[in-house]
Amino acid sequence: MDKGFPISPAKAVFVSDAHLNEDDIHTRTFVSLAEKAAAEGVALFLLGDIFDLWFGSPGMTFGFQKPVISRLRELRRNGLCLYYVEGNRDFYLKKFHEGQTFDAVAEAEMQAAVGGKRIYLSHGDTVNRADIAYRFWKALSKNRLAFRAVSLLPSALFLPVADRLERTLRRTNRRFRGFFPEKDCREFALRRFTAGIDFVVLGHFHSEHLLRFAQAQATKVLAVLPSWREEWRYFYLTGEGKFGFRTYRAAAPLLPPADAPVTPRGTSG
Repeated sequence: MDKGFPISPAKAVFVSDAHLNEDDIHTRTFVSLAEKAAAEGVALFLLGDIFDLWFGSPGMTFGFQKPVISRLRELRRNGLCLYYVEGNRDFYLKKFHEGQTFDAVAEAEMQAAVGGKRIYLSHGDTVNRADIAYRFWKALSKNRLAFRAVSLLPSALFLPVADRLERTLRRTNRRFRGFFPEKDCREFALRRFTAGIDFVVLGHFHSEHLLRFAQAQATKVLAVLPSWREEWRYFYLTGEGKFGFRTYRAAAPLLPPADAPVTPRGTSG
């Protein structure tokens, strides 16, 4: 374990933006990925918006979410290392899910290390500085006092309100989410690289990007995760320093064989 990074698994995969909203093939495949991570001893980092809308309080949990949460808890009890960084569709998960569903929950950012490589993790929804409307909406929708007041409602009243909230959230940043703000993401990553980070991993933009930056004698990496729901794609990092994107297949291991060649992808910085 890296003394400066208490979260330091030997190998890991990273998933974001599953946007699960019913018991369907996407939900079942997501659970299958978690089961495979547990079986293969691979840590699983979730970078937000796993559900279309997720409130931490058990009384505010949608019915289809309960079996997924229950299975994740079972896998964690049986040894799966599982970590979560909240996205813009997640509300106050830490109180109810840290130490229960996940080993750790971060509301904004998380740092970890894999094989000596230092990683900075964030959902990425505040990276785009031009999305002023979304920043305002996030401050409003994640106001703790408003959330506490709403959470006092009976679930029969609250869940329909939550469904309308989800549709509003879907509209607020549609224009900006479909646009990848490469300049902002580069600048965001470079600031972390200067602070000693080797990998910056983001979600939110629903598109896959792998950018490499040559700094001194090292190569730094920015990985932007695609939407799991759209492509069943994830990012991986091994203790030996291998990394890249892979498509989930039930019959294949999550990580490539140790002797498999690494095919360069992405853009150099």
